Parts: sequence; C-alpha cells; structure tokens
Amino acid sequence: MNIYKIIRPLIFKIEPETAHELAIKFLKSNLFYPQIKEYSNLQQKLWNIDFKSPVGMAAGFDKNAEVAEALSKFGFGFVECGTVTPFAQVGNEKPRIFRLEEDKAIINRLGFNNLGANNFEHNLAKSFGQIKCPVGVNIGKNKNTEEAINDYLVLLERFYSQASYITINISSPNTHNLRDIQNEDQLDAFLSRIMEEKIELKSRYRKDVAILLKVAPDLTLEEQEKVAKTVLKNQIDGVIVSNTTIHRDDSLKNSEANETGGLSGKPLFSRSNEVLKNFYKFTEGKIPLIGVGGVSSAADAYEKIKCGASLVQIYSAFIYEGFSLVEKIKKDLNKVVKQDGFKNISEAIGISCK
Repeated sequence: MNIYKIIRPLIFKIEPETAHELAIKFLKSNLFYPQIKEYSNLQQKLWNIDFKSPVGMAAGFDKNAEVAEALSKFGFGFVECGTVTPFAQVGNEKPRIFRLEEDKAIINRLGFNNLGANNFEHNLAKSFGQIKCPVGVNIGKNKNTEEAINDYLVLLERFYSQASYITINISSPNTHNLRDIQNEDQLDAFLSRIMEEKIELKSRYRKDVAILLKVAPDLTLEEQEKVAKTVLKNQIDGVIVSNTTIHRDDSLKNSEANETGGLSGKPLFSRSNEVLKNFYKFTEGKIPLIGVGGVSSAADAYEKIKCGASLVQIYSAFIYEGFSLVEKIKKDLNKVVKQDGFKNISEAIGISCK
C-alpha cells in the first residue's frame, strides 16, 4: 500500500512552500526509510564515481544540504544539493511555488533562496562520511552580484574538496540576467575561467572533481549547438539537461499555469528530451549527460537514457508520488533493461540517437 497517496490530499491542502519545509523536517526525523535493493545492471562508473543506480535527486529539494544523508537512505543513486550562493538570501516574494495538480507539474520562482555557503558547508561537513551515495553541489550567484564569475569561483574553491561533483547553474529563469551567461560570447570566457580554477584546485587537492553545466530547455537549436561546442572546447566534464522552462504549452489545465517562473514536471518531459538528444548529438557522446524533466516512472527514466542520458534526476515526481517512487523506478528499470537484452544500463545510452 502506498501510504503517501492516502495522505497526499491532506499535504496538498498545505501551501507548497510550507509543505516542503515539513518534508525537510520529516526527513530530519529519521522516522521512516523504505527497504532498499540495489541492482547490478543499473550500476555505472562516471567521473571516477561509483553510481549504484542512475536515479538521482535533482537540485532544489535540499537547498541547504540539510537532508542529503536522509535522502541517500531512500535509494537514490546520487543526491544534488543546492543551489547555494556565497551569502544567504531570501529569494523572491511569496507566493513563489505553485502546484499544477492536473498537469503533475510545479512552477517556482524562488530565486535561489538559501542560507548561504557557511550554513551549507556546516551541514555537509556534519553528515560527511555518513551519506550513502555521491553528493553533487549545485552553485549559483547572489542576486546583487554584478560580476557573476566571482561568486562561482568562490564557491568552486569552497566546495571542491567536499563535493562528488559540482554543477554550474547559469540556467535558472528566476535570477535576473543569469541565463544571458549561456550566450556564446559570454559562455566561452566564463567556462574558461571556471576550468582554469579547476586546474589549480585539482593540483592543490590532488582530486579531479567533475564540473557539470546545467542548461536551460528554452535554448534554440542553434544556441544548443553553440553551447555544446563551447562545453567541449573548455573540457567541461558533463551537462545537465535541463533546468525548468519558461515556456507554457496550451495543453496545461491548471488555472495557475501562467504564473511566472520555471515550470517543471510532466509537461517538461518531451521538451527536455529533445534538448537532451540534441546535446548528445552535438557533444558526439563524448561526455556524460544527466537527464532531468518530467521523470515519474522507469519508462520515463529509460526514455531519457535512450535519448543520451547516463543518469537521470527527479524532483517534481517525488512530490506527487512520494518516497517509495525511487525504489519502484529502480525495480522496473532493472526489468526493462533485462527485457531489452542489455547486460548493463550503460549499453542503452543514446540508442534513440543512433
């Protein structure tokens, strides 16, 4: 019995941001964990990191690295915390999260609300060594920072020794002008500075931490190709496809569908898959991709893998389906990989692009 589906109507009567805060408190309580099972055919090694499964928690759920340890006990193959900025900031005015229940979607315009790097580092250090899966750190800029690169360099240095990988988030639609960094003229210089810093940190810590770039789903085909070429030129280790979208499809049913902000969940699935396939082609399969957007089942996860993703992330579906979702996806994914005759899930990566 899925207990979450019984109590979900009660949870959904609570304002979304308050419900999220309650979920964080619940995870901190250590009151419940499901039975976890690992499947050998879902395991991969990427960036010299062992992933027990390709199913991860996307950034945005655990902004302050408060519950990475708890989330790791729910069967996630990896957890990405953040987005963290150098200094604490309250984000945009409330209300700023909207549930589109009929569409199984969420709109957020949070604006990188978080408690800052000091708090994040304290929380991460407190649970370091107890987290049962790789932990990515998603970094962003403070709202009032004029030279964005400065914030990213500060955070890169701060979390390099602790993170399994670091995600450069320049694709959120909720921080003014942030997405402009994806433009070709800015992106090359930006990523060049990032990788110069990585080379220095790699030498200092004698540790090669993967640097990933998270991109928007709203890039044109030409922009996608330019970003992909810039990524390869600067030897970025991977790409996360994709962030939330500002696009609104006419099929959306909920009355709040036109609220400003980034849309995530089921309506993002097809759009993010197309961008994912394009990035797989434009990067020639040379670097791992993480597929995000609308994953709520093993079939969805498998589709993203066939579109070129080595790993996938969920967030909105976790809210709609509950804590047992991760294990269900893993169990069903194990079956479908076997049914298709693959010894390991890595053999299915990108087959829809060939």
